[in-house]
Amino acid sequence: MEVVITADSTCDLPEYIVQEKDIRIIPLSILLGEQSYLDGVEVHPQDIYDYVKETGTLPKTAAVTPAQYADFFKSITDEGKAVVHIGLSSAISSSYQNAVIAASEFDNVYCIDSKSLCTAMGLLVLKACDFKEKGFEAKKIANRLNSVVSKVQTSFVLDSLEYLHKGGRCSGVARFGANVLGLKLSIAVNDDGKLDVSKKYRGRMDNVYKQYINDCLAEMSKIDNSRIVIANSGGVSPEVVAFAKGIAEGKGFKEIIFADAGCTISSHCGPKTFAIFYLRK
Repeated sequence: MEVVITADSTCDLPEYIVQEKDIRIIPLSILLGEQSYLDGVEVHPQDIYDYVKETGTLPKTAAVTPAQYADFFKSITDEGKAVVHIGLSSAISSSYQNAVIAASEFDNVYCIDSKSLCTAMGLLVLKACDFKEKGFEAKKIANRLNSVVSKVQTSFVLDSLEYLHKGGRCSGVARFGANVLGLKLSIAVNDDGKLDVSKKYRGRMDNVYKQYINDCLAEMSKIDNSRIVIANSGGVSPEVVAFAKGIAEGKGFKEIIFADAGCTISSHCGPKTFAIFYLRK
């Protein structure tokens, strides 16, 4: 049975990859005031930043409902195909649980909790595509993918804590302390799929980005060099992106993907957020 790889819009994969790999995306919803918009279809990160600047409040994100997932999966299974779906971390959103509820109505729909977000989650989607290209059936792809989840390295460095603070994910005390000390924080996703502070940096932001890049790729003996993602939420200088590319090339990565963070990560972290994603061995 042919397998279709699907994912929540929060995987933030570039459109050319989505088309090339025939990945089917289901969008979460972004709420700007009373209006709801489909992530990556009707609303984009710059709309988020404009809204926050104008209103001083963050947008809200809404999970895909079980009914929406059921319709989405049915449109594929009605074609006589199986589904392997990769969802946003269950520690961040209820989307994954809703997908599981919907999948229970089908025999050939398998859901994976990425325990991640942004293009780190996208790495799992691409790994699923790799398994599909090897001719694996849906259940085998799902089993293999579950064994890869814990190997995804997910971290990013923030220019500002403003968005995390507004969203209630950073206490006023932590924000005040970081501001007074001039600290820039790197956030990592832990084994439970939750966000934790992993490192603290000080200095000019472009230098912080470069230190973060070097730190991320310091221990290549522990890194799978088949694929790396260099992502940002807008506003990061081309020089920093070029620096990251040069380091990645020097470290021998076989595939380097450049990605723009979508609305979900942008609404939580704000502009000038920079990320390096890869798989550990």
